[in-house]
Amino acid sequence: MNKHTNKEIHKLFISFILMILLTALAFFLVLYQLISPPFLIVLITVFALIQILIQLDRFMDIREKEGEYRLTSLIGGSFVALLTIVFLMLL
Repeated sequence: MNKHTNKEIHKLFISFILMILLTALAFFLVLYQLISPPFLIVLITVFALIQILIQLDRFMDIREKEGEYRLTSLIGGSFVALLTIVFLMLL
């Protein structure tokens, strides 16, 4: 059976194109140094967060019923990643 309808596939395709465009824009901004480095870091971080949210929503089906387990795992993994980053910065 087909899990996705045409409308859902269209949304997945649009989300994929948006992520490609955000990546290309970030690459372009770094390559040509159009923005000052501190603002560039913030902008790339925002682009990354947008991509994370799109991937969680569209591709990992975080809103489905089984998504509660995925969300709990995601929060736990994010906490471990944050601790790792903080400790590495302290070295």
